[in-house]
Amino acid sequence: AVATMSKEALCLILDVGRSMGTERDGESRMDVAKKAARMLIQAKLLFGAKLDEMCMVLFGTKVTENKLNEEHSDSYKHIQHVQVFKKPDLDALETVAAADVEDSEGDVLDALFVGLELIVSRVRHLKFRKRIFLITDGGGKIEDKQHVDLLINEMNFQDVKLNVIGVDFDEIDGDEDEDEDENGEEAKGDEKKRPETLVENEKLLRGLAKAVSGAVFAGSQAMEALNFIRKRSVRQVHKYKGTMQIGALGIEIATYAKTSVQPMPSLKKESQPAREGNHADRAVKMSRTYWNKLSDDDKEVEQEYRVKAYPYGKQLVPFSKADEDLLKYTCSPCLQVLAFVPQDSIKRFWCLGTVDCVLAREDEGIRNGLKFSALIHALRDENCFAVARYVKRKNSQPIFALLTPEINEEFECLYLNQLPFAEDYRDYVFNSFDEKLKPTEEQRSAMSSLIKKMDLETMVDTEGYEYEALVMEEVQNPCLQRFYQNVEKRVFNSSAPVEELDPAIAKACKPDEVLVKEAKDQIAEVKRLFPLEEVEAKTKRGKKKRHWRDIMAGEGAESEVAAVDEHLEQAKKLKADAEAEGTDIKMEDLISTKVDKIGTATPVEDLRAMAARKDDPEILTRAIKEMWEITTKMVQTSYGILQYPKALNCVQALREVCITNNESEDFNTGLEALKTSFKSNKKFWNMVIERKLRPIDKSEDGASKYSKDDADKFLTEESSQEASMSVSASVDDDDADMWDSME
Repeated sequence: AVATMSKEALCLILDVGRSMGTERDGESRMDVAKKAARMLIQAKLLFGAKLDEMCMVLFGTKVTENKLNEEHSDSYKHIQHVQVFKKPDLDALETVAAADVEDSEGDVLDALFVGLELIVSRVRHLKFRKRIFLITDGGGKIEDKQHVDLLINEMNFQDVKLNVIGVDFDEIDGDEDEDEDENGEEAKGDEKKRPETLVENEKLLRGLAKAVSGAVFAGSQAMEALNFIRKRSVRQVHKYKGTMQIGALGIEIATYAKTSVQPMPSLKKESQPAREGNHADRAVKMSRTYWNKLSDDDKEVEQEYRVKAYPYGKQLVPFSKADEDLLKYTCSPCLQVLAFVPQDSIKRFWCLGTVDCVLAREDEGIRNGLKFSALIHALRDENCFAVARYVKRKNSQPIFALLTPEINEEFECLYLNQLPFAEDYRDYVFNSFDEKLKPTEEQRSAMSSLIKKMDLETMVDTEGYEYEALVMEEVQNPCLQRFYQNVEKRVFNSSAPVEELDPAIAKACKPDEVLVKEAKDQIAEVKRLFPLEEVEAKTKRGKKKRHWRDIMAGEGAESEVAAVDEHLEQAKKLKADAEAEGTDIKMEDLISTKVDKIGTATPVEDLRAMAARKDDPEILTRAIKEMWEITTKMVQTSYGILQYPKALNCVQALREVCITNNESEDFNTGLEALKTSFKSNKKFWNMVIERKLRPIDKSEDGASKYSKDDADKFLTEESSQEASMSVSASVDDDDADMWDSME
């Protein structure tokens, strides 16, 4: 690969002669030329490299002002050098806007000599790409056509390229050879339509451009011509330069970006007071100051007393720079091939992000290039890809990469795509279509025919040649282009309305009209087989108040009345129970809902609610069992001691409920199981001892098997199972706590 220069010296030559005032369809040639010139300057202004320079020359002016005329006063007349070489700016747009048709004519060859001299004088020995951009209708008279060969030799010697936008030129590709035998009649017809001078000058300019490896575009093809420079010129910098390791074999390579995401440009903020005060520096600058809100001192906290902190629950955990460096992953730059895999084992959608291009380093000699070429051809011949570990820079994040061989007429390389790690992959499962929604064979066939007919890669022109309708390298980003298009308008008029996207750019965003016309039968068939029906959107209805008369008169009245009757019966039962016990009935008893299961949010309240119910004789036994299960789960899943207090509150409440309801056996059995499971957890069991959560003894419930002394000894004595166990190794408290927190 040959390194290209990243900066360009461009000379814009604009024809303002008498013939440029000719109008067609309400638009003069000068309007078309100025539009093309503005697009060129806009492209250089917004997309060009930082070191690009540009000058401007007008020919066909009444005024003569150029260096060659100063040296040769009888030549190079009606040519004005209006802008010296400098970085493209708004002055160039204003110069174009001010240009207008003048009652004079200039020699286009003289203008090209002036432009060539300006480029050579500016560039000299510096490394610039050199280009002349000529916009003309070819209407001016050319005096010395014998100087064309001299101009061609000099431009080739200085390596200056020429691009011509010919206003009202024939739409013929400048790279194609003209066949006079086949197109003679058509050419003669064109000559009758246009003046002979324009036809002869167009032929001369086409031959000149071809001789200096340039291009000629008709005015209607201006956008295509400007594609040469509407892309940002980016200096190609390697991402990685080093060895690609394949086992014991090493190949010296370099990687470059093939594609990258171009985001929307960010607009800089300006200070309104600075603008009103005409200050040179209008940028808005942001600074941060830190204060300790817990301190009474009204002082800023200095840098050495500040440290990063991350929230963990309700606490802030400090994390210093030393901690970050300690945990940072360290690695060296590399591109190490891990394996070769069949091409069909890699799914296309696995490729992530942008694409890099891997090339052999030319400075490492021809043997290095041969090794790299042999690898590429071997991958292609064996239908294999290579997977590799890719680290661009020291200590950067390693990438799992896929290397794909690419061989074409111009170069050989490997394309590098990022592959996902196992943790990056998400496997989503979608339900199958219902049987009634599955497409029929006729529908499948119709859709397949439509897809084949709308294929953009195999378009056929009127002459029967296949071509690709959508070449991605020529598709402009409509968002960026519209943004820049309107920025240019706002430069001259801050209140200018937002314009629609240029039709030439919008064309790529819409279906090809020719393609749609040819596929009209297939489209009609798909519409017939896949009819669309308009479905009314469902409106969300909010809750409305309902009165007794609405319930009785509306739908579902019987079920709602039955529900109300059930609540009334429940209220009467509560009232009867309260009168029998000699207590007062409370409003919360009437409006409370039944609790049928103990939850983890409020287990104590749920237990008391279930114990208070009298409608189910088995509910208390079920509540005690569920409470022990909830308590055990809290201790097992607690992070450290975080859930221990809540678990002990559950045991305390359960003990009280069991004493009240004479259920000592269920409580004592559950407490014995809790001791067997968690007495080895020192922190938890010490908290049980501190809360004195002992078994229920005979003094509290006569049916208990525990005496008061036995209940007191229960918390501290070893269980029979623990006494018979032989401990082969001891575990310190810290390790035990760690494992307890992970249970």
